[in-house]
Amino acid sequence: MREHTVLHLNSERGWRGGEAQTLFLAAGLMRRGHEVLVVAPPGSPLERRARDSGVPFEPLAMRGEWDLVAARRLATLLRARPFDRIHYHTAHAIGVGTLASLLAGRRPAVASRRVSFPLRGGFLGRLKYTLRVDRIIAVSEAIRRGLIAQGLDAERVVTVHSGIDVERFARGDRARFRTSIAAAGWPSGAPIVGTAGHLAAHKGMDLFLEAAAEVARQDPRPRFIVVGTGTEEGRLRARAAALGLGDRVLFAGFRDDMPDIFAGLDLFVLASHSGEGSPAVLKEAMAAGVPVAATALDGVGEIIEDSRHGLLTPPGDAPAMARAIRILLEDASLRSRVVSEARRRAREFSVDRMVENTESVYASLGGVS
Repeated sequence: MREHTVLHLNSERGWRGGEAQTLFLAAGLMRRGHEVLVVAPPGSPLERRARDSGVPFEPLAMRGEWDLVAARRLATLLRARPFDRIHYHTAHAIGVGTLASLLAGRRPAVASRRVSFPLRGGFLGRLKYTLRVDRIIAVSEAIRRGLIAQGLDAERVVTVHSGIDVERFARGDRARFRTSIAAAGWPSGAPIVGTAGHLAAHKGMDLFLEAAAEVARQDPRPRFIVVGTGTEEGRLRARAAALGLGDRVLFAGFRDDMPDIFAGLDLFVLASHSGEGSPAVLKEAMAAGVPVAATALDGVGEIIEDSRHGLLTPPGDAPAMARAIRILLEDASLRSRVVSEARRRAREFSVDRMVENTESVYASLGGVS
């Protein structure tokens, strides 16, 4: 497979799953002999992590998807370097990149779609993903089907699941995590049930808290932890208090030590009710050997087979989620079985496989059209 020179454009100023996947892909392509450049906002976590990883980086401030100043600067960069592929990692990146391509010339372009929300803008949304985009990478079959149903050409939409560093999440330190939360004053040996993600409405943190409260009413032992930050944090803290969870729940904020956190949990819960594509956090928990309970969204069902790799419950059903939590906490035989199967399943979502599959998408494109 011939080597490519790929510009990766990401407009996000924060750090979430899409930015992790951008960096995984860029670094993986470098290992396979390709030349890459990551372009993202200055001062972003992606800039810091790319530079720390030795991945070439160029800062570009983007004030929106139709930022003409950013497009001109990107066009200058495109003229100066012989990039033969452009990869857009966010919806706003497509707008800026499309404008830049009108100034600097057309070259094959790929766009990643990581969420299951419908495209915004109707016809204009479809046009953005077709005008100067040659392939759309959907991170799940469910997203691919949704894009096709919204009018995108099935021949141009391919599925490549997001990847995880399997080995990293298999090396977590349970004792280190338990020590780090000792200030919570939880009883030694208390089962800890956790969730992690951006604290946004579609992530179902309300459902997690409601299920936690129901479990706590029947069993005083379990404790609960929420990892992540977001606009909903204040409201969620108030909701936890209203549910009577008190010091049984810990809001841990953003954490860099997710392998240790997973190792320290007795159960991981993904309670999202929409928007998930191919959630990396679920695969990471599986790789870490943590039993998982999750809502049965389409993208989740492509990762977990119910009762084989974990337990699935209907989205929005707190009593069902509470039952799944209790079953997994109480049934040691079931935990052992699903953990074993989940570890094997997680290896199917390695970073190397994601990079290889994306490389094949690049190779399927011709030259400028």
